[in-house]
Amino acid sequence: MKTVTVFWLALVLLSGCASMSGDKTLEVGVMPDYPPVVFREGGEVTGLEADFAEQLGEALGRDIVFHEYALADLFAALDAGEIDIIMSGISVTAERQRQYLFSLPYTTIGQMAMIRQADAARFSTPGAITHGPFRIGYKTGTTGEMFVQAHVQGEKRGFASNAQAVQALMEGDVDVFIHDAPTVWNLANQPDQPVKLLGLYRPLTKEQLAWVMRRDNGALKADVDTVLKNWMNDGTLNRIKNRWMPVKILAGE
Repeated sequence: MKTVTVFWLALVLLSGCASMSGDKTLEVGVMPDYPPVVFREGGEVTGLEADFAEQLGEALGRDIVFHEYALADLFAALDAGEIDIIMSGISVTAERQRQYLFSLPYTTIGQMAMIRQADAARFSTPGAITHGPFRIGYKTGTTGEMFVQAHVQGEKRGFASNAQAVQALMEGDVDVFIHDAPTVWNLANQPDQPVKLLGLYRPLTKEQLAWVMRRDNGALKADVDTVLKNWMNDGTLNRIKNRWMPVKILAGE
């Protein structure tokens, strides 16, 4: 009789784990062109989101599989069921919230400007970026583009990748590159760049970053939010963030 009781107790525990973890694998969509948030190094996906994903998989009892997409294809892959969750430094917007479920935000950032260090004096006047006769670059499809299109009066130019935008900035094809604060901090502090770049650490926006799921996957959102709450309470969230973004450039924190 005792053996039967133990057997049924094991089944109950396993059932509880199954309801928390769901499928064996967690298919994670990333756009690895966003250092230090998520990028490729040594042939591997790494960065803040990669660490988050590995820790999330461990907490949920699921193996992590990364799937790489361009930004424009991330949401299409989620819609098609190719991935379960997007973990790629995605900003929460009202339009996206109408179509998808978001986890609890894990940090707050702002869009910031990066310029050539030699041009610092040209941008010392408040409002120079938005109202001056400058050529402003952004990555297509991002909230940086949304800011530029809504507020910038100068010439606007979109790029398919951060690398292309930074190259254009160094070569003088644009005067400013607008992107998320972590990217500006990371790119402006690369010692081997042929042209010195400077981040203007004055937030142009205030945005929350979170992970994205399909609207029919409320069970996964509930599990993910439970993990995030635990991380907030035990310090895991800040420990992982501080590893990749040791400088306080996060608006509102």
